[in-house]
Amino acid sequence: MLMFLGIALIVSPILAIENDDESTADEYIDDENLAASPESSTEILPGFLKNCANTISKAAGDKVFNYIFGDENNLDYDTCSEVTRSGKECNGALVKYVAKGPMFKATYDFYLKRGEDLYNICLSVFMS
Repeated sequence: MLMFLGIALIVSPILAIENDDESTADEYIDDENLAASPESSTEILPGFLKNCANTISKAAGDKVFNYIFGDENNLDYDTCSEVTRSGKECNGALVKYVAKGPMFKATYDFYLKRGEDLYNICLSVFMS
């Protein structure tokens, strides 16, 4: 059920990374390491991303992706509920991962800001 952002752009690269280094990633991925920052170890990053992706439904993932990387300007309670439940760290890590891709890296900082804005809007408007 890998579906943060709900599109092949995010799911396929995560699966490809994990499959490339599956033997070593499994050694590092446990409950303690998943709680660690994704930047704390490059070995756990693919597992961390997979864990984050599993916290968001395809429908919410599509809305989040379209909001951050497309021209969507509307958010709803259900989407924001899933985003905030996944946590700021997961949201940020997944946005960074996609923003580093060839389609978006030219405006990387813009997308990082857009991802932060989405999370903060969800917290302040929908979760208060």
